[in-house]
Amino acid sequence: MKKTCFLLALAVFVIFSVSLTGCGKGRDLFSFSRQCGVGLTGGRVVSETDTHGGFHGDGHKLLIVQYPDSSIAGKLKASDQWHALPLSAPLQTFVYQSCDAVLSIPAIGQGCYYFRDRHAESRDPSDDTDLLNRHSFNFTFAIYDTETDRLYLCEFDT
Repeated sequence: MKKTCFLLALAVFVIFSVSLTGCGKGRDLFSFSRQCGVGLTGGRVVSETDTHGGFHGDGHKLLIVQYPDSSIAGKLKASDQWHALPLSAPLQTFVYQSCDAVLSIPAIGQGCYYFRDRHAESRDPSDDTDLLNRHSFNFTFAIYDTETDRLYLCEFDT
C-alpha cells in the first residue's frame, strides 16, 4: 500500500512538473497579449531567451514567434498601441546598434512595432524619446515582420 501511494504521488508530481515547464511560453504570449492589447497566442514560439534572475531581476527576455499566415498583421495595424515601421530614432539605435548582439533582431523593412516604457522616470509609457538618456532600461518592445510573419517580443530590464 505504501509503495502504491508513493508511486502515485511521484507520478502526480512528475506530471504536474512537466505541465508547468511546458506551458511557460504560452503564459508569456498571454502576458504580452494583455499588455499590448492584441491577442498574440495564435503563433508558435520558435525561440526563447531569458536572462532575468540576476541581481534585482535584471536581464532580457526575447521570444520569437512564427505565425502560420499574415492574419495577425491586420489586428496589429488596427490597434492604436502598435505603430507602422520605421522605428523611431531611439528604438532604432537601441535595437540595432546598442544591443544588436544581445537581441539579435534582424533588420525589418515592413511591419509594425509596440513599445511600452516601464521605467520609474517615464512620464508617458508609450513615448521612447528619453530611452537613451537614462542609466537603466525597463521596457517592453515588440516588432512584427510582415514579410516573414514573425514576431519578436522583448522585455529589457537593467
